Amino acid sequence: MSRRRIRSKKDHLLAAWRGVWEPEDLSKFSRPVGDVMESALQGLGLDSRCDQEEMLNAWAEVVGSNIANNAQPLEVRRKVLIVQVLQPSIHYVLAQQMKGAILAKMQERFGRDQIKDIDFRIG
Repeated sequence: MSRRRIRSKKDHLLAAWRGVWEPEDLSKFSRPVGDVMESALQGLGLDSRCDQEEMLNAWAEVVGSNIANNAQPLEVRRKVLIVQVLQPSIHYVLAQQMKGAILAKMQERFGRDQIKDIDFRIG
């Protein structure tokens, strides 16, 4: 014989306000916060944005302070790192001579599937 739960006035008030009774066992509805945050970030597309922020922050470590002072990454668009360069001469050196080495270091650090190319722009 099952016992019927006696609900308090608070439970009656909440059920009337919500339009449903709250189940007695809520454990099947609970999930770890990390899982909820991960799925929410993926749903909003923000998980890849975090990776982009890491790429932009790692630029100075990968290329060195001399180049980082003259070339700053702007964004990652369609797996292409867009870098703004201050002077045409530095643009030439980066685009023609150092692009392969920089791309290899970035791909080694973040993976080939995260970054496919680097686009240097004067500006």
